[in-house]
Amino acid sequence: MVRLGSRVALSLVASAVIASCSAQNVLPAPSATVTSTAAVAAAASPTPARTPRATFPGVTTSAGVVWEATDEPPGPPVEGVKWWAKGTWPDGNTTIAAVYSPTGDGPFPTVVYLHEAAGLTQAQLDVARRISSGGFIVLAGCRFEFARVPCRRRFNLYETSSAFVDFAKALPNARAGSAAIVGASAGSSEALYLALSRNDISAIVADSGVGIDYPKVPVLVLASRADSLIANSVEQSQAFEAEMRARGGIVESHYYDNGGHIVLVNAQTTDDAIQRTIAFLNKYITR
Repeated sequence: MVRLGSRVALSLVASAVIASCSAQNVLPAPSATVTSTAAVAAAASPTPARTPRATFPGVTTSAGVVWEATDEPPGPPVEGVKWWAKGTWPDGNTTIAAVYSPTGDGPFPTVVYLHEAAGLTQAQLDVARRISSGGFIVLAGCRFEFARVPCRRRFNLYETSSAFVDFAKALPNARAGSAAIVGASAGSSEALYLALSRNDISAIVADSGVGIDYPKVPVLVLASRADSLIANSVEQSQAFEAEMRARGGIVESHYYDNGGHIVLVNAQTTDDAIQRTIAFLNKYITR
């Protein structure tokens, strides 16, 4: 595992990954089919009807971000979304998030899904829906202006991801206290950092990416020996595991011989990876 001398260097690496993903994935016209930029998408669900705007009490977080109901963005309809919400910062900057929720009154534990560097894709939205079926409110928010759900990118990515955690915890029927994070690729390393900067993260699932931060919360590491983007993904993840354990942390892992980059969305591994994610979250987020 390569250690970087500073978080500036890590930012340069993240920028390179974003550039690599972006070069391979240009946002097509609205009528085109959008696929995951980093993995083969899981089998497509039957085409759903477009989600109508559903109202819910407006939420203003401690950072001054105002969340309100909004329309589903243009593109193929997305299955199972309970609310589409727009977050507006005091400076006028905005983002959008899809919220999935189990049937019933709750309260339900909450999960924030942080997408890959190339954006929030249709395949990742479907993963968020399937994780929610395990009994969780899942919020999948847009951090970059690429892929299925476009949004304006903020300079401070951590500020945006932190806003998603604040909003998820304030949702109707959300269980008070904490939220878990499921991160994909660059979203994984961001999740690990967030858990060091906040005291309300209960667990993390790191899919195809780790980093140089070692939180005190339980972490599930998922990676593939056939990763198409990170050649030594498993070796990096195993080094992360060893360091977590040396620091007294709780870490579990599963490594796939197939699956490519981002095993939660790859057709060869998605079912098993989602089952492992739900089992891990049930083990630690509800304790």
